[in-house]
Amino acid sequence: MEAFFEDKKTLLDKKISELLEEHVEANAIDVSKYIVEGGKRLRGLLTLFITDVLVNDYNRAVRAAVALELVHSCSLAIDDIIDQDVKRRGRPSVWVAKGISKTVLVSNLLIPIAIKEVSYLGTSAVKKVIETWLKVTMGEIYDVFDESSSYLKTIEYKTSSLFQLSLDLAVIASNREDLINVFERYGLYLGYLYQISDDLVDAKKYIENKNEEKPLFLIKMLNWLGASNLISWEELKLMVFKKLNEFYNSAITAINGINDKDLTLILKELPIYIVDKILEEGNLKWNLVE
Repeated sequence: MEAFFEDKKTLLDKKISELLEEHVEANAIDVSKYIVEGGKRLRGLLTLFITDVLVNDYNRAVRAAVALELVHSCSLAIDDIIDQDVKRRGRPSVWVAKGISKTVLVSNLLIPIAIKEVSYLGTSAVKKVIETWLKVTMGEIYDVFDESSSYLKTIEYKTSSLFQLSLDLAVIASNREDLINVFERYGLYLGYLYQISDDLVDAKKYIENKNEEKPLFLIKMLNWLGASNLISWEELKLMVFKKLNEFYNSAITAINGINDKDLTLILKELPIYIVDKILEEGNLKWNLVE
């Protein structure tokens, strides 16, 4: 799995750059490249990987994976403006480096380019991309207009939706749309596992430094855990690890109906791989209890 991801990331980066060069106006190229540069490409790589597992031909999904990465990158660029985050992927956020107007304008340009790019897979793929962008946007609205919105609801709309899209595009590219309902449920929990792990790493940084106001994500996480006041790091870690175990088991339950032992095994390993990779960034180790 890791070897596949490392090998195909270079391909994905190349194809993204080619798409921008082909479809973006020359005076907007610089901003568009800044929006999409960097990052793990996890969602696009997941689309390629699952397609390869299903039909042994990841090339069917390359264009779809590129489109997905555009959607994800634009969501981050807009999210950083809303949250006033000044850094992303180890450098100034797009709006800081290029300005708010250009960030919003070019993001608005890239989304229809992404939608057009998946049209080779048919109307179902186009609809999935549109529905996902709508969900991501609704997630932002919940954040801005309703700070009391639940922690998991925000993750479902802003994070799980993109993991669901990555799986949906893979099954569509593989002509295995019989798996969409199963993968929608699985992708929901995959998004939970990813975001909660990522938030735990950020929470550790906050607790260690405590040089800023408590961030909204941590307030929502603590409320979700039933600990409205900031608890000790060890207590927080144990509570979150318990939730990760629960969501992992829910993800596995979601795929119980798949009659393919090899695919099932890969889907069981995938959340562990993703969570471990994220937690490594905070020097954390997850003890899975099935």
